[in-house]
Amino acid sequence: MKRLAYVVVMATALVAVSWTPAAAQTAGTGWEVVAEPYLMGAAMSGAVALRGRDVDVDVSASDIFSNLQFGAMGMLVAKKGNWGFGADAIWMALGTTVRNTNVDMNQGAFAFYGLRRLGPAADVTFGLRVNTLQGALDFKTLGVAVSQDKTWVDPIGGLSLRTAAGRPLQLRVYSEIGGFGAGSKFAWQIFPTLAFHVSDRVSLDVGYRWLDLDYSKGEGSERFTYDVLTQGPVAGVGFRF
Repeated sequence: MKRLAYVVVMATALVAVSWTPAAAQTAGTGWEVVAEPYLMGAAMSGAVALRGRDVDVDVSASDIFSNLQFGAMGMLVAKKGNWGFGADAIWMALGTTVRNTNVDMNQGAFAFYGLRRLGPAADVTFGLRVNTLQGALDFKTLGVAVSQDKTWVDPIGGLSLRTAAGRPLQLRVYSEIGGFGAGSKFAWQIFPTLAFHVSDRVSLDVGYRWLDLDYSKGEGSERFTYDVLTQGPVAGVGFRF
């Protein structure tokens, strides 16, 4: 899957480069701001280790919703001319049982990035994501409980592609890679969405998101590992100002 992510990101890079000459076209002179709260039907698969103890993770979207204690998600993008900035926040508090092990996990991913307009259909992004996890494992058959918190920062770079604006439907694809050993060993994201513009100011957006983090730190009883793919459908409402 990581190889697939790399291929997709490189393909979108080639498409974006083809739009670069169009950057000379005049961009808007005022601020364009989009704010979007959204919901994600997330499923999670991979492996987690807390205090050196491993547990496989394979949780469906329905399991997450049934064990979701709290969740908040939203994004903000502001552009002026050829430059802009954005933020994307995900927070989930989960509790579930996997193979006789109680798993409690609070997960946050907070991305902050700048962007540069390459053309009417493409932007390049650059920034960082702050990942924070608060995990607890209760191995019921062993009578052992462990907990561990970890926060790390991933440098990220991405590409955002879109079809022409001003139409009832607009397709957007965001792709990203990051980590590079500075935080995660490797991180990637692919996020296509389809926007239904109900007015000049409001759109209904649906899509699908893949976000993969591969992070490991420490050894022995202090080993912490989070190698998990979070994926699922996304639905939100975009507001333009």
